Amino acid sequence: MPMVTGRHTRWRRHVAHIGIILSLVVVLYPFANMLWQAVTAYPEAGSASHWPRFTTEHLRLMIGMRDQIDEYGRRVAGRVEFWLWMWNSLKVAATTTLLATALALTTGYAFARLRFSGRATLDNLLYMSHFFPGILLGIAYWSIFDRIGDSFPAIGLDTHGGLVLALTGQATLGMVWAFKGYFQQLPLEIEEAARIDGASDWQTFRLIALPLARPMIVVMALLLTTSMMYEPVLSSALLTASENATLPLGLRVFFFATDGAGDSAVALHEFAAGALLASLPGVIVFILAQRWMEQSTTGAIKG
Repeated sequence: MPMVTGRHTRWRRHVAHIGIILSLVVVLYPFANMLWQAVTAYPEAGSASHWPRFTTEHLRLMIGMRDQIDEYGRRVAGRVEFWLWMWNSLKVAATTTLLATALALTTGYAFARLRFSGRATLDNLLYMSHFFPGILLGIAYWSIFDRIGDSFPAIGLDTHGGLVLALTGQATLGMVWAFKGYFQQLPLEIEEAARIDGASDWQTFRLIALPLARPMIVVMALLLTTSMMYEPVLSSALLTASENATLPLGLRVFFFATDGAGDSAVALHEFAAGALLASLPGVIVFILAQRWMEQSTTGAIKG
């Protein structure tokens, strides 16, 4: 019996290892392909070599160190302003994160700890809103901000202000539920002791709940920043001017390149280089968030 048990254990371990390897291949293959396309170039027609060669020309195009016409005669449709796209994405993402986090923190705490008229109804409406596909809101947002722009141009169509407001509304809905659940698991006794000492609801929230929820706040803020940097749907619906383009919109120019004969051609290598550079902020954010992710799962009080 021990021999049979050991054999079954080894078999299950081998199956688990195979499953992990296959999962890694599925997950990492797109990234490996993107890296390969970003740093290689295929030989010209009639060349003696048939093997791709290593090159940094695509990356240099992204950071403004080379012309927009490569040796194949392809020209990118539109100016390559990668750093402008990056700045626009960072600006929109940071502003959205600050607004959405502040709104979600106060709203989530109110639903978790306070009792007020209409709380159950609002809670149900908030829950039901998650079943409505966000992609369908693009047309509605376009109509809303088109009218708002007539009176307040700074937050109308084709403005970062309007996009930030739309993204804040979307992001806040999901974050409210996350913060509500986190605040509900915090020890209620600590807050009750603060109220007995004369602390108001706002003081209890600011001095007790917020410090305990700091790991969760940092994780949610970092993940939201990454998500908002690469948001494509509302950005496409609300932004049109090239100077307002974020990373997803700016990188689309590589799908509308032209070759030497003037025919359309997808600049796949340039797109891969841009996507590779655009992913770096997300990787950095994930590395920074790892320690806080571990802390956010340990609970408010240890031992």
